Amino acid sequence: MLIKSLSGIVETERAAEVSELERLVCLQESYSIQRELIDTGNGFKQHTLRVKGKGPLWIMLPALGNPSTSWSSTLRSLQGRHNAIALDLAGFGLSQSSNDAPSYVDHVEFTLQFLETLEEQEWVLVANSAGSMIATEIARRYPEKVKALVCTGFGLVEDVDSWWGDLKKMSSNPEQFLAAAYYHPPKMTPALEDLLNDVLSRPAYHSFLDEYARKSMATTFDGVKVPTLFIAGNHDQIIPPEWSEKAAEKLENATVTRLSRCGHFSASERPEEFVWVVEDFLNKVAM
Repeated sequence: MLIKSLSGIVETERAAEVSELERLVCLQESYSIQRELIDTGNGFKQHTLRVKGKGPLWIMLPALGNPSTSWSSTLRSLQGRHNAIALDLAGFGLSQSSNDAPSYVDHVEFTLQFLETLEEQEWVLVANSAGSMIATEIARRYPEKVKALVCTGFGLVEDVDSWWGDLKKMSSNPEQFLAAAYYHPPKMTPALEDLLNDVLSRPAYHSFLDEYARKSMATTFDGVKVPTLFIAGNHDQIIPPEWSEKAAEKLENATVTRLSRCGHFSASERPEEFVWVVEDFLNKVAM
């Protein structure tokens, strides 16, 4: 009976979490943002949010732990102007995976599996934070398909182990994490604290930067040839803007734009300005 009771509590908690995610997704549907769950094989189903427009498909990869709805303001801005699709990474959001602790390599392969299902084969990769590692690897492998790469909240991390250790310590204190990530941190409520504690304690959050991924961060930008834009928040305490500038120096065709009054999640804090900066960049590289 005890086991059944505990199982019931766990299922109730999962249902509550899914219900909140479903509520957020349904809210996006009210803006005519389409949702889809695509079985890509190998035990993975990719959940996406999509808007229709013109030009190459913007593929939007979130920061680790963030759902596809973290791009909601951006998607609404793009509606009717650009084709765009936002993904839930494995282990988060409404994507479904048989692996609850996917590595960086797993995330790359899951994303490539999904990309193979798309009719569109010209992409603008737009990624936040750790999502930029995935996007950069795809850009390196498929420069003929990736027309441009946009990285926000990401750059050249020279002492990866030290940085990762500091981030894990920060992640154990949700209020401290928010203060470092946002120029204007959202008010800490019990619901938000529970959500952050859940995300930051998930196996998928800690399995991403395994030993291989940490070594890969040192060479993340090697061999990337596509036009690249770094968008850096002037108040980002997780990836300081200077790190984005150091990354741009390693690339042949890269530029950096700093956003004032902005932290690690520029697309959430400054969505309209974020979209304008990306569109201006794409126009300059003749997209």
